[in-house]
Amino acid sequence: MFLFPLLSLRAWAADLESVKLAWQNGEVCVDNGLISRRWKLVDGLPVPTSLVAYGREWLKPDGLPGIVPPGGAPKQPLTIKWSEESGCADPVEAPSRRGTLSVVGSDGCGYRWHLQVFAGCPAITCRVERVGEGEAEVGKHEDLSGDATGMEQQKVTGKGGPDRDLMERLPLAAMHAQLTTVDLYDRTDDCDNLAAEREWRLGPKQAIQAQTCLAAITDPLAGAGLALLKHAPLPGARPVKNPVDVIGQNRLVRLLGHGAGKEGEGYAWSVIAWQGGRWERAAVLHRLQERFRPYQAGRDGLLLSNTWGDRNRDARLNEPFIRAEIDAGAALGVDVCQVDLGWQKGVTSISTSNDTSKKGVWNGFWAADPEFWKPSPERFPQGMDGLANAARAKGMALGLWFAPDSSHDFANWEKDAGVLLDFYRNHGIRFIKVDGVKATTKAGELNLQRLFARVRTETQGELSIDLDVTAEVRPGYFGAMQVGPLFLENRYSDWGHWWPHATLRNLWQLAWYVPPQRLRIEFLNPRRNAEKYEGSPLAPGCYPAEYPFATTLVANPLAWMEVSSLPADAAQPIGALAAVWRKHRDELHTGTTLPIGECPSGAAWTGFCSVGENAAQVLVFRELTHDAEREMELPLPAGKWRVEPIAGSGKAVWREGRLHVAIPEPLHWIWVRLTLDRSSAKP
Repeated sequence: MFLFPLLSLRAWAADLESVKLAWQNGEVCVDNGLISRRWKLVDGLPVPTSLVAYGREWLKPDGLPGIVPPGGAPKQPLTIKWSEESGCADPVEAPSRRGTLSVVGSDGCGYRWHLQVFAGCPAITCRVERVGEGEAEVGKHEDLSGDATGMEQQKVTGKGGPDRDLMERLPLAAMHAQLTTVDLYDRTDDCDNLAAEREWRLGPKQAIQAQTCLAAITDPLAGAGLALLKHAPLPGARPVKNPVDVIGQNRLVRLLGHGAGKEGEGYAWSVIAWQGGRWERAAVLHRLQERFRPYQAGRDGLLLSNTWGDRNRDARLNEPFIRAEIDAGAALGVDVCQVDLGWQKGVTSISTSNDTSKKGVWNGFWAADPEFWKPSPERFPQGMDGLANAARAKGMALGLWFAPDSSHDFANWEKDAGVLLDFYRNHGIRFIKVDGVKATTKAGELNLQRLFARVRTETQGELSIDLDVTAEVRPGYFGAMQVGPLFLENRYSDWGHWWPHATLRNLWQLAWYVPPQRLRIEFLNPRRNAEKYEGSPLAPGCYPAEYPFATTLVANPLAWMEVSSLPADAAQPIGALAAVWRKHRDELHTGTTLPIGECPSGAAWTGFCSVGENAAQVLVFRELTHDAEREMELPLPAGKWRVEPIAGSGKAVWREGRLHVAIPEPLHWIWVRLTLDRSSAKP
């Protein structure tokens, strides 16, 4: 009953005529019809004068700088230059309009301020790049904490403190705003609670401080808000540390920490506006991320298999085994058969090689063996071409595991890019899982991004990278949004660590902030290791065989198993569902996919609703609950919706503005498609 007017703005995607971006009369002005911003340059620094979203002014300007680059204000007199360009900034991005204001002082030091805005997306993105050798002050800000004295006294804060390294300073017009800070976690080998929110009242007494990539300002009286998104690794994984990212007190919110380091290149950040509630906030967050990598059929949203989930690691890897995987994958409906670690000549520290004379490494691959990334002559004497051709003959693609060389700040990034480009050009391999990344320095982080950018540019975005975020120091959810799916987690039934409801919970919680289309989500062979789960009513074997696969359909499904070992009683229902999914997945993935129902717990009614231009698709999961029926509120406008079944069990009907779902048995699910009777729709 909320979202359709917002989501229909997809039609604006190519309409850059709606976007205005200019430098005139000492002001930077940006407007795309949904959000507009103005800054006036004062003493070489941008001072915000207006932020209007959906006709509402958010700022009460106080004349203080809204952006302070890491090197501080440039010295007078200033040299100021402005440039503009339009089109796709990256081969995988949607078209945008971009402007750069260069402000350089008399000593040759200053900054370049980059702005980017997409059509049909209520967001404006900025990035600051230091020019010259100015001092990079990190995370300095006015200390608002103070000491408790037991005495009531008037305090005036946020009125000109020594902010440095400042990305945004927003003096709010709203008198009763709230601040929500979002804690996200990756390194999923250790973490299994990946998302949480904290909500604060912005009052005069307490300064709210948080380390985060994402915060939201809400005006409850207006039913509207602004989100602040830092395009950076999560706080613990950033090479340049800053003590705090967001500070909020009274009617002032600040975002700090460009993360420029000595190299001078700061992270981008976005201010995003929405009207409504939590669904609308999630929708605009999705919308912006989708602009940086729009869904492309045939490249995204594919079912990928990887044998590592059965814990044999690379022990079985050889050509006959992978050919069997290709044959079994084709029967199951797999799109990409991915060969994990062990295909290469070089030996890693987690290889199962029996040759003890070869000491494995987890870094320094080029130093260990100049032919590290050649196919193993013992396992794959014919190379990879035969397997790639075998996969193509079955309507599939072959994928490979790869680990960039993190040593010496990714000094070998160009060699690594050459390996990936060779896979693509000479062997037709377009799907790569990138693992082993240790981006511990700013120089290393930038070289890693150069590697990714080189590959995107020279393949025109056709080579897709699954970026593993399970361990070590990696870009995470927002640090490389143009890269392909995020390989979210490694779970194994061998140790009783894979629980279908827990994986669903992680996907459901993250979907409030990250589009499911950006995540690679696993399901395992539900028949393996049943004894590890004995006594649990939520054991993988308690579900219909296709249920765990169904929980991944809104994301990028990962068959985390040796599919050639999947028994027929599981392969048949999974394959049948895969065939249905293939028919509907493009519509499913081009919609905005939002969580519905309760947070998965093993005892909830939960699911997802993908809202598109002309239809919606809904997946509902009945966990271990006693009630066989539930009314599900959906993010759809009022009106009469026709319901068509797609897969699963039970029934669903539209009644009194909600989807009434009946699933007779627990641990079952249903998938339906809804179309709106336009004559019944309310404006």
